[in-house]
Amino acid sequence: MAVSLRYIRERTFLQTEIDKLMQAIGGGLTDGTAYDTAWSARLALRYPGLGFEASVEWLRRHQHEDGTWGANLLHYHDRFISTLAAIVALAEVGDQPGDRRRIQRGEQALWQYVGRLGRDDSDTIGFPALSAGLAQEATALGLDVPMPPSRYADKYNQRVHHFLNNPQRPWRDTLLIFSFDALHRAYRPGDQVLDGNHSVGISPSATAALLLHQHEPRAITYLRQIIAAEGTGATPHVLPIDTFEAAWTINLLRSVGAITPDDPAVQRALATLAGAWSPAHGVSFSSYRLVSDVDDTAAAFSALRWGGFDVNADVFAHFEMEDHFACHIGETNPSLSAMVRLLSVVRHCHEHPKHDLWVKKLVSALYQHDGNGSFWWDKWHASPYYVNSTALSALHGIDDGLAYSRFKWILRTQRADGGWGYYDASTPEETAYCLLGLLYWDEYVEQVDAFVLQNAATFLMKRFNDERYEPLWIGKCLYTPHYPVRAAILSALFAYFNRRW
Repeated sequence: MAVSLRYIRERTFLQTEIDKLMQAIGGGLTDGTAYDTAWSARLALRYPGLGFEASVEWLRRHQHEDGTWGANLLHYHDRFISTLAAIVALAEVGDQPGDRRRIQRGEQALWQYVGRLGRDDSDTIGFPALSAGLAQEATALGLDVPMPPSRYADKYNQRVHHFLNNPQRPWRDTLLIFSFDALHRAYRPGDQVLDGNHSVGISPSATAALLLHQHEPRAITYLRQIIAAEGTGATPHVLPIDTFEAAWTINLLRSVGAITPDDPAVQRALATLAGAWSPAHGVSFSSYRLVSDVDDTAAAFSALRWGGFDVNADVFAHFEMEDHFACHIGETNPSLSAMVRLLSVVRHCHEHPKHDLWVKKLVSALYQHDGNGSFWWDKWHASPYYVNSTALSALHGIDDGLAYSRFKWILRTQRADGGWGYYDASTPEETAYCLLGLLYWDEYVEQVDAFVLQNAATFLMKRFNDERYEPLWIGKCLYTPHYPVRAAILSALFAYFNRRW
């Protein structure tokens, strides 16, 4: 009886936390990053007294012992681009005696890290143009920095060249708007770059880059508000991500039975998705973005269908390529997690005339990228646990052999502390994904060792009150979409304590 009462208490507590989470989502919260903070810091001299000085102070306080800036977990592209942005900012606006030493340590670290960029499976977004542009600015400021090599540079630079030579230059209709900070030197007065919330591509760094050229009071207000909301001087990486936040949170929580469609907070989040939905193109990760992607579209489709909305799978034809599905039209390399997520949705659309064809195409594409036979990497997340844990339920009953190889890799890589983590230490986010995948396997495929599940749940409970999570999501640097990560942790624990004992 004591055991049962404990689980009842845990479930009640978790349900309260889940209700709080559903009430909180809506604005698309992301934690501050060194990369975006460096761009805001560059505005301190141009716009004195408006709060950008706090970003400079944040940079001074957050240099790593090795001289770099960036996430605590070591992802070389993130550390390189964040450090390059930070030393450019300090060279422009730093006025303390210690700033020169900070810059020198950053320069030294860049030379140490440039040869290690190939160790990352995925580049950060826009790395070819962003790193080249910042390196040129650093050199112009008299800094000694290396010019970084980059994968996919040829395709990316071709796209940039084609766009910049377009007389119309429709910035908001292209993915390049998010990386405007790489291209801000090509900005021409009259270019239409502001979104409806007065940001550039809902990117604080891109917005700051515009302000280096043009005084735009509404853009200044956008930056000041989000820096003030963060409260530390740090600048969030992307804001708002309202559609992404709503879709991910709903799907994680509904998958374990933690929410119902008739809850007012859930209905509010579903209304956000429905308002952004296009039957022809789906959605983007923000209601302010014009360029849709299959990842958010699949997640929104799944949530809206569950919520009773009339959505049609025809929308996925917009992203269909000859041998795979593109996450974004015109992307330089495919996203495995987007195709896994799409498979998890399409497999249930039996009524659609292309159901069998699409399932076969998605599985075939996953095999094409199955280089090691145990796990995949993905370009949107630095941890392979993100995509492979989702694959367990997506592939079960469709290709059980492929699913089993992912299951075995997850099972065999649990750490001694009960968690999972690809970068030297367990993290709550990665552990939550793995626990969710293993609980699915335990319920629908075969029994999983109870101690494996218990140790994972114990790890999550010990870290339950963490207010910050390790940045693992790949943008222009590593960042954290706070509420979707929180939803994963709550969903995993709710599912664990909701098991039949």
